[in-house]
Amino acid sequence: MSNILVINSGSSTVKFQLIDEASEEAILSGKAEGLRLDSARIEIKFEGQKIEQKLPGADHEKALDTLFEFLDEKALTATISAVGHRVAHGGELFRESVLITPDVLDKIRTLTPLAPLHNPANILGIEAITKINPKLPQVAVFDTAFHSTMPPEAYRYAVPDEWYKKYGVRRYGFHGTSYRFIVQKIAKILGKKPAELNLIVAHVGSGASISAIRGGKSVSNSMGFTPLAGLPMGTRSGNIDPGIIPYIMEREHLSAEEVISKLNKESGHQAMSKVSDDMRDVVAAAEDGNAEAELSIKIFARKIAKYIAGFMPDLPSLDALIFTAGIGENGFETREAVVERLAILGFKLDPKLNAETRVFLGKEGLISAKNSKYPIYALGTNEELMIAKDTKEIVKNI
Repeated sequence: MSNILVINSGSSTVKFQLIDEASEEAILSGKAEGLRLDSARIEIKFEGQKIEQKLPGADHEKALDTLFEFLDEKALTATISAVGHRVAHGGELFRESVLITPDVLDKIRTLTPLAPLHNPANILGIEAITKINPKLPQVAVFDTAFHSTMPPEAYRYAVPDEWYKKYGVRRYGFHGTSYRFIVQKIAKILGKKPAELNLIVAHVGSGASISAIRGGKSVSNSMGFTPLAGLPMGTRSGNIDPGIIPYIMEREHLSAEEVISKLNKESGHQAMSKVSDDMRDVVAAAEDGNAEAELSIKIFARKIAKYIAGFMPDLPSLDALIFTAGIGENGFETREAVVERLAILGFKLDPKLNAETRVFLGKEGLISAKNSKYPIYALGTNEELMIAKDTKEIVKNI
């Protein structure tokens, strides 16, 4: 048996899965959270059981040490052939997944200014594995890589040219690993090659973005220089007038960094609904008559529909509109609110199919009405499996 360990390191979390190379099934999963705090803990799910352990003050290395102790106990460590890491930002340096070497790691470090909240945390995961088992091959899979095919008219901003040439100020796009998985999945469903597909995909979860995909390749993404851009999300504002930042800085006596932090961590559905950053809670509150929660859903649905409609001209035709990620896979109310706004373009849901289709219940697939101009799907994504596949492919050649 040969397995790939997939790691997604955040600033205070480490999520992980151990994926069987042959079956492509996760045989172990879990997360460590609250790292560096007294409340730090790890949760491991294995063989139908959930093991929890407190790790007061633990950092990324201690959390992964604890994971490897468990793997040793279950005789699984020797089955790991490689480790795949989610890395948020590859900038213009990395257009595909790569084997991690000291030089590659140094280059990932140089990209920290482009993703100060994400890349340093990803690096901590890589460094921790290197200390725990330096012989294990490690692969970096970049969120931005799929979008490296965007043309200049999609990724350039109307800002001074030297901002781009000196500092890399451009649209990068994110959630690329999820989009790549969905392209491969819908290709099998439609019986086409990925290169034959023209799609609009709505990756709608706590983090959310929309992509236009032409010939199987990304030609536009709603996120931008950072993941803060585009749609309102769980705690992110999405696009706002940049003039708001100095305006609030002056009136609230905040630094630019503090305002950006509020736009990343204290905005979005959490701020609009005053209920939660979780769309399930927001929908429940709206159904109970909470006007602010209802407005949050309307703003969200309008923005999603606006991006979908706005990306149509980027494509010569449309094979399918696809909803994925947590809300896209399961939030039938949000899908309905979005598609209602797209009726002018010929999109139409089958109400029964839409209500029944929830990936967490094991139901995915077509949700459009027979008279819809374009097919609409709700499909489960699996970024961890995509990372595992890339890792397997890269390490087999070393």
